[in-house]
Amino acid sequence: MNGLTSLINRINLLKQIPIFEKLNWFDLQKIARKSIVIECKKGDMICKEGNPPDFFYCLVSGRLQAYTNVPDGGKENVDFIHRGMYFGVISVLTGENHSMSFEAINDSVVLKVPKDDFQAILKTIPYLGVELSQHLSRRIRRNVKGGKSVFESTVISVYSPIKGVGSSTYAANLALSLQKETGKKVIYVNIFSKRGKESKATTIQDEATPSWRKPAIDLNDIIGEHEKILESATKNDLAIDLLNVMFDPEDLSLKDAIGSFVSAFVEDYHYVVVDLPNEMDQVVLEALTQSDMVHLVASDREKDLELTRRVVDQLEKRLKGHFSEERIRVIIRMFHFRAGLTSDEISKQIDYHVFSSLPDLKRSELTQRIDTPSLTFLRPDFHNTYAKAVTHIARQIGGVSIGLALGGGAALGIAHIGVLRVLEQEDIPVDMVVGSSMGALIGSLWVTGHGSDDIEKIAKEFEHPLSKIKLFDPPLIPISGIIRGGAIKGWLKRHFGNRTFYDVRMALKVVSYDLVRREEIVIDSGSIVEAVAKSIAIPGVFRPVQDKERVIIDGGVLNPLPTNVLAACGIKKIIAVNVLQSPMDVSQGIDMTQEQVKVKEKIMFRKAPLEYLRFKIGRAFAKPFNPNISDIIIQTLQACGYVIAEQSGQQADVVIHPDLVGIKWHQIDRVDDLIKRGEESARKLIPQIKALIES
Repeated sequence: MNGLTSLINRINLLKQIPIFEKLNWFDLQKIARKSIVIECKKGDMICKEGNPPDFFYCLVSGRLQAYTNVPDGGKENVDFIHRGMYFGVISVLTGENHSMSFEAINDSVVLKVPKDDFQAILKTIPYLGVELSQHLSRRIRRNVKGGKSVFESTVISVYSPIKGVGSSTYAANLALSLQKETGKKVIYVNIFSKRGKESKATTIQDEATPSWRKPAIDLNDIIGEHEKILESATKNDLAIDLLNVMFDPEDLSLKDAIGSFVSAFVEDYHYVVVDLPNEMDQVVLEALTQSDMVHLVASDREKDLELTRRVVDQLEKRLKGHFSEERIRVIIRMFHFRAGLTSDEISKQIDYHVFSSLPDLKRSELTQRIDTPSLTFLRPDFHNTYAKAVTHIARQIGGVSIGLALGGGAALGIAHIGVLRVLEQEDIPVDMVVGSSMGALIGSLWVTGHGSDDIEKIAKEFEHPLSKIKLFDPPLIPISGIIRGGAIKGWLKRHFGNRTFYDVRMALKVVSYDLVRREEIVIDSGSIVEAVAKSIAIPGVFRPVQDKERVIIDGGVLNPLPTNVLAACGIKKIIAVNVLQSPMDVSQGIDMTQEQVKVKEKIMFRKAPLEYLRFKIGRAFAKPFNPNISDIIIQTLQACGYVIAEQSGQQADVVIHPDLVGIKWHQIDRVDDLIKRGEESARKLIPQIKALIES
């Protein structure tokens, strides 16, 4: 039994690693049987430069530092390995000694497969062989060139078939954000068509678009000469390097050479942002197909969306089996949002997932001037909504996104507000929020623009005991729940309106549970009201939400602390907030309650008649309803949920667990106390959270 459990655990770990996530169960168990899982302490050496090939390694949790040694004992080519990344592959595939050392920079879990076993596995799983061969081809030039090179490179082409939509504005801001958020080498390459015409800045969009002062280099003068291409880049003007080139679209020979030009920066830069002209021709199309990622920027006008869909179709035809939504991403500039289509309608119209949206820019928001000998343009302030949207995208690309998991816990979840307040005060960046039950409600309020102060006011709507009655709408016959949920939906509608998952300032996912299939449901599209209503449907209390053949209940039943959802999205830095009480917390709370009862029992009628009567009447009234069905159900769920949440917390880098001893699940009136405890617990862990962000 232990062996089977261990195998299942290893299969679950493999599912968290992106290169394995598309494999079927049979292939996963094949790898799991040969896998070894080790726990490493901070400072442990995983494998050492110069050692013979031994294992194919995958990082399950924690962080590693990759580096090469120099004669004076220092480190060069320093890079970081985050959750889900693999390493040691070059040695496994080529038989060469390890070219880098890998050291744990905090406690980590590593899964490894012996070299011979992994080579045998590659022969039986062709998909893995193809993926790793592509990785090897990107890295092979390191051995040819010698000298310094970066650990991995990503080429991102930015293109829009529509003029004036701001694709160059986005490309420049993305390049700067990538460097700022990752601290890695970035080059911004502007490719200008001789067919295009430069114009003076006459609109807000023009002022935000980079205006090149340094003349463009003719692509024909440098193409095919690797060193010449690199020498042409402008360095030290900005934190990123710059290159401005032009080409003749009539020169058909460039079609076959543009791929080598784009790849010339690989291994010298971590990120290459290529800004392409609006005119679609064979050179532009080839540049798009040669890129690791394509960001298609479009406006929300119907005719512009049609053009964007045509580009998607072209790329799908060219890339064939290599086409994916992960590689081709659509980004919408919301110029005409109020009068045009809603976000959901945009996605449906182009029949393609919209990766992100960018708000429009006002002239007053362009407060930072970039003014160098090479180029000039205006940028929005870091706190601007446009800048934040670009930052979230850059952090996702850079693998440094911060995910926040907010767990369920009924009234105990109000402590989340205190945690959010501290994150706001400390300016902690959060890129994705995933919530179950009360965590889904509070998280959804936060990502839709409500600050912690606003959410506190919302929570205080129910401080008065009689205020809860307005949410109580019992059915005629309480077959599946004592509350129908219509009144709660009305309350949710008041605070969320018609907002959808596109109308958020950071990514949001809401967790619920399908009682029929006994499976987790992760909701990330459609109405936020509908999603939250499903996630907070406590079984036995609220009537389940019927959605076709599904019977949907509280997400906290199966997943009270949804760190796994963040990990599955590739989030490598996770903060989790677990508000469920441990058995010891519950026991201490019972002791506190009993002590309070003893004190109240000593109250004499003649000294405090009102307090005496309040205690006696309240106790007599509560006795027949204690324990009641709601109390039994929720305490049972929370007892089981605590065990699950503790296990889920192991996937997080930082777990915030507020001290909620003495507070019961239904005490929604103790808002101030709950928020204060949430603040105190988060404040203590701020040093750990900041260390996580900086690593």
